[in-house]
Amino acid sequence: MDKTKIITIVFSLAIISILLFIVIASKNKSKNVEVTKITQTPFTYSDIVFFYGNTCPHCKETEEWMKENRIDEIIKIIRKEVYDNQENAQNLTIATQKCGLSTDNIGVPFLYAKGKCFVGKNEIINYFSLELEQTNKVKTTEPKEEECCTY
Repeated sequence: MDKTKIITIVFSLAIISILLFIVIASKNKSKNVEVTKITQTPFTYSDIVFFYGNTCPHCKETEEWMKENRIDEIIKIIRKEVYDNQENAQNLTIATQKCGLSTDNIGVPFLYAKGKCFVGKNEIINYFSLELEQTNKVKTTEPKEEECCTY
């Protein structure tokens, strides 16, 4: 073999080795990121987390409804803006995964409430309406002071 062929073979093997190393390293890196996403728990099962975007019109409408109905006075809600906050966006992905939903086309407004997910203004308003109904039922079934027995 002449020198040119040997140099070409050595050079080709070196390039193939470098490319193989890059491919293996990038696969390991993406696996580590995925594990982090799944195992992170920024909120608990019992938390109610409202994910929104600061320029999302449907989010604004949902928030206005929540304000009008004084939801924050009745229910403790964790709010997470996802457009400008990458960590909150990852939290949205985690919530989506916890509910078994696809993360491909998930949007806001999004509510994670006690292990369940509600997507869109109507689903979220329906959830809170039922919660308000439950709260009112509890209040109306409690005896009034004058109905209590005294000893």
